[in-house]
Amino acid sequence: MLPYRPSVPSPSLRDFLNPTRYKTIILIVILSFTYVCIVLSGRSWNLVFLSQDADLVFEPNESQPGELRPVRYRSAVYHPFRVPTIETSLANQTVRPIKAHSALSRECLDRWVSTGQWQEPCRHSMVQDSKIDLVYIWVNGSDPLHFASRNTTLHDTNGYRTSEARFREHGELRYSIRAAQRATATWPDVTTHIVTADVPAPNNDTYRLGLVPQWLDPTCASYTFSPQIDQEVTVQQGQSPIRLHHDTQLFRYTADPGSLLQPQDAALWLSNVLPSFNSMAVESQLAHLNPDVVSENIIALNDDQFLMLPAPPSAFHSTLYGPVFRIQDNLMVDGNDRGMADGNGEWRSLRWSAQVLDKRFGTRRRPYVQHNARALSLPLMHEAALTFGSEFANTPLSHFRGSHDVSGEYEINTIFLASHFVIERHREALLWSWVIGKWGSRTNGVFDKRVKAEMWADLGGQQQMDDLVFQAPERATKDHVDLNMLIAGIQPPEAIEPDKQMHTLYSWVSMDGYTSDYKNFPMKTTHRRSACLGTEPEDAWAVFIRLLMGQCGDYVITSLTRKSTSGLSAFLPDHTEAKESPEDPVTLPLELPNQMPRLPSNPRAFATRIIQRYAYVIGDSPTVFMSMKGVLGAQRILERVDRERKTALFCLNDDLSSNQKVLGDTDTLLRRWFDGRWPDKLHCETGR
Repeated sequence: MLPYRPSVPSPSLRDFLNPTRYKTIILIVILSFTYVCIVLSGRSWNLVFLSQDADLVFEPNESQPGELRPVRYRSAVYHPFRVPTIETSLANQTVRPIKAHSALSRECLDRWVSTGQWQEPCRHSMVQDSKIDLVYIWVNGSDPLHFASRNTTLHDTNGYRTSEARFREHGELRYSIRAAQRATATWPDVTTHIVTADVPAPNNDTYRLGLVPQWLDPTCASYTFSPQIDQEVTVQQGQSPIRLHHDTQLFRYTADPGSLLQPQDAALWLSNVLPSFNSMAVESQLAHLNPDVVSENIIALNDDQFLMLPAPPSAFHSTLYGPVFRIQDNLMVDGNDRGMADGNGEWRSLRWSAQVLDKRFGTRRRPYVQHNARALSLPLMHEAALTFGSEFANTPLSHFRGSHDVSGEYEINTIFLASHFVIERHREALLWSWVIGKWGSRTNGVFDKRVKAEMWADLGGQQQMDDLVFQAPERATKDHVDLNMLIAGIQPPEAIEPDKQMHTLYSWVSMDGYTSDYKNFPMKTTHRRSACLGTEPEDAWAVFIRLLMGQCGDYVITSLTRKSTSGLSAFLPDHTEAKESPEDPVTLPLELPNQMPRLPSNPRAFATRIIQRYAYVIGDSPTVFMSMKGVLGAQRILERVDRERKTALFCLNDDLSSNQKVLGDTDTLLRRWFDGRWPDKLHCETGR
């Protein structure tokens, strides 16, 4: 139902009234008008109204089973919900398969991974464009209850100071969603999810109040999953549904892999981490979004990030090639476990995350993930949260960014870690496939001198030589991207008219193996047998760990990719007719065990599935990231974006001072520009 918009009373009586009576009548009219607006608007929203001191009343929402009617407390509208039980705050410890991959036959996956071409028997497997949801993290820092809770918590953090700019907004969320819905208008079944903070319900411990953007009709955006309502919204309004989620509904307790999670541990953890005023803490919990409500593939956005042009889903994800990561290769991150960087910014979390990855996958420098719309896989984020359960659980101990300054308990940077986790797991899958799946399955997990000689020959080495020097492999993988997508029924990511459609170039495709420097790939490589493969007998698992944790693994991968121009057939185990077993694991162990795990029933089928599970792309799109420090600077930024019509992704970061005139003038400038760019209202907007 549309919000009530009464007409303004006619001023024509002015001519018939003297000044005193006129002012009195006008005052009465204004008061009556305000009352009518509140009452009728409340009916359209199905609200429960309260005075400032009244106890809250929570009533079921008949139109949305399981939901409560929105409430107005003081001057704000909230989305109430029951406090989740402690049992629901325990993380689901089951590694999730990727549904889109499960739908592909074993024969199709084998052909695709081994050749890198979408041929028979895949041609009849029309995978279509990926279903991708948009996920925003948002907070209204001016909400009175949130403001009070924030100040109370800040007072308890021993003098820690935080930047108010982290909680300031300029109405960006409304326009970012307008932009995103326009850019994704042709996508299949896209839903916009807003993760917001929540506060205690006054005088009631059973419920909490979820913050709601005050321009958003809360009856139009709920947590409950209703395909019928979604379809009605999409058909009637031509826009995708919007759903609200709140921190307390999302936070889940994790621990080291294999740990038995106990409700009392979760209760203690929740008491230490909530309420949260730290976007990094909230990001660490995105892995626990309900997979029945949120799609497997998401784009994570802040409210100051904008999709500027219509885009095909393949600009962010495809079933064939995986998520598209956009990295900043001139900004490299080294691991550090001493918390030397400023915790109030990003760098302490980035370097701690790199350290966590180093410990699990080996030490290397990793590029920064661009601060803009980020493509992520929800099942793989969840897997990362299970792999580094303690690190994810420690992150929300910082109620504010960097406030928990305890060695070994720093915040992880979820976007950075989750992106590089996929890259590292793909590298691990390739090495497992060759070392364990291909050679270990032939030798019962033990490599003697003869087997190692054969492995060296498989890499292209000569028995009398310790060094293998070879020229860069010639690969045609990227040349096949568009054709493969068209055959599979997917729109390619490159634009014919880049000023009208987002242009995305696949700069690196994981079907080419692994490289730490994709811009200079392929490179000439020297591989030393004695240092990497060795000649003495040893367990296959020991060889696998050595290659995984060191640079030798890179040499092995590069050696094998040069054996063909596309595909990864050189890595794969031998063909076998053995059937896959339901008892086979979904993927490799989360933690590296000391002994080699039992081989899967069909090593080749398992290898193709895990290689495809972690497929990814390094992509490039025209991107602008700018920092606002004043009105004139903000105006120049907006004028630049208007001129550069090919800009696909835009982030407008708030680094303004607290000067009220500067803030007011900047707000006016931004809202005028936003309205000019995206004038079409969302179906859930109230008009305020």
